[in-house]
Amino acid sequence: MRRLLVNALSATNPSGVHVLLGHLGQIERNLRGRVRLVVLGRADMAALRAGLGDGADWEIAPAATRRWPCRAAWERLHLARLARRLDVAAYFAPNGIAARGLDVPQIVFCQNPWALVPAARRRRDFAKAWLQRRAYRRALRAADALVFNSRYMQAACRANAGGAEARGLVAYQAAEDATRARAAAAAGIPREPGLILCTSVMGRHKNAETLLRALRDVRVRCPPARLVFAGSWPDPAYEREMRALAAALGVAAAVEFAGFVPRERLDALCARAQAFCLMSRCESFGIPAIEAQLFGTPVVSSTVCAVPEICGAGGLFRDPDDVPGVAAALRTLLEDEAEWARLSAAARANAARFSWDECSRPLVALVAELAGA
Repeated sequence: MRRLLVNALSATNPSGVHVLLGHLGQIERNLRGRVRLVVLGRADMAALRAGLGDGADWEIAPAATRRWPCRAAWERLHLARLARRLDVAAYFAPNGIAARGLDVPQIVFCQNPWALVPAARRRRDFAKAWLQRRAYRRALRAADALVFNSRYMQAACRANAGGAEARGLVAYQAAEDATRARAAAAAGIPREPGLILCTSVMGRHKNAETLLRALRDVRVRCPPARLVFAGSWPDPAYEREMRALAAALGVAAAVEFAGFVPRERLDALCARAQAFCLMSRCESFGIPAIEAQLFGTPVVSSTVCAVPEICGAGGLFRDPDDVPGVAAALRTLLEDEAEWARLSAAARANAARFSWDECSRPLVALVAELAGA
């Protein structure tokens, strides 16, 4: 049996774990008996270990590798030696970084655009962003194959490198089967007139200010309109600024800063909302938008990220600085019942495309080929 070494050391947040589990689960299921997963991780990765169960062997790295400078140093010193000791047939890096010194085929997965988009970078992360951009350029040259989670991400990496990869493919992400089942069960729940949902980890590049200004304009003709931000705010200063902006715009009473919400309430919000809106300046995919579409909720989003590619006919897309345009799109969903019904049906149909069986298929075939299985 061939071994695939999976470097999971960078899977430090729930979104990264979700994507890694989805793809690895399909690789293990479809190549069982031909390819064995060997996951390089840490002892604190309980969710990833539980999700993979007995479908993978593990190699444990020091706890210090949770911090990226330590992780980079450890990988440079030990990764090639580990691959030789384990006699792996191929290497899979979901962190966008091609390893040095490996003599087996490398599959590098590029899915995080933050270093490539100035609006998504924090000043304090300048050095890390520079290193990530350099790593993406090197991966374009050194990896046997690059995998992207959207065509948007593929284009961003090519622009960063000034050229195209020798071999590349797109493997989209998917919502969980359990979310699909809950969405189907919620199909009869009535919508709350005027409810707009924004679900994300609300960094500055999520552009909450455009949504707040659009809400003010929407409420002139649609007074019941209200907005729920469901997600954490990593930068407390940004949350304070957005609360102050809501007050200055006169919409504070119509905006709920809910923070992280449990799955049960998030499902209820998706089922009851008339619109999902995220005017982000940087998204390489958009799982929250797909989850909203599973519940039949149409999407309003930005033209400068991957969401139009992902959400297709089930959404309306505007420039992230076009407040009147965003307001008009939201009013369409809140006021035009026929158009809402058309977009809701299109949203459900679009979201149905994103199952792990379908999304992982190109990656599974690539692993089988490069691992010689």
